[in-house]
Amino acid sequence: MTAVDWPAVRARLLALLERDPEQGATAPPLTEQQVAEAEAWLGVPFPSDYRCYLRQVSAGGWFLDELRRTGHGWGWGGDQRGDLARPFPGPSNEPDPGAAPPPGGWTARERDRVAGLAFIADRGSGTAVGLAFTGPWRGTVWKDSRPACGEVHPLLTEDGREATFAEWLLDWLAHTEELAGATREQRGQVAYCWHMGVETPIDWCPPPGLLRRG
Repeated sequence: MTAVDWPAVRARLLALLERDPEQGATAPPLTEQQVAEAEAWLGVPFPSDYRCYLRQVSAGGWFLDELRRTGHGWGWGGDQRGDLARPFPGPSNEPDPGAAPPPGGWTARERDRVAGLAFIADRGSGTAVGLAFTGPWRGTVWKDSRPACGEVHPLLTEDGREATFAEWLLDWLAHTEELAGATREQRGQVAYCWHMGVETPIDWCPPPGLLRRG
């Protein structure tokens, strides 16, 4: 992927919010000291493009949960994350209910499935977008769809690759800019096209299991 002009990304984001203030707000960028403190608290360095986003665009808000420091330390929203010190294992399906439980039980199995993932964007109904901090998929974005279909699956680019944080963010930004100023009816028509697989945003990438059942 080509280099990202992060100050331009911030300008585009602020322009969208100026046009549609009802979307909410976005936090200011973090300082280098704050980012370093967060990395030290979490025990792992941020993927490079997410780190650039935090330093030059925003700490979060609107599309992403805000990374912030509370009395309990640094974290996101409900502070849901896997064990970031362990490598993220990649895609996984719901455990076979007929299989023998692993040592520690199914609860431990569920924790293992999201080890290395930091959930940086709540998507409602218990689902969330996670950013892989460790392992071979470090820097890519994944959807925790376990409440809906039992799967943890990658969010994919048009050519079928696991999307990086920057690809996912820029794709959302471009789709959102296209809808700026659209009427409710126009937005509904676009959403229908997305559901039908036409120019669908990376963030809307459905679980593979749902596609198989469809």
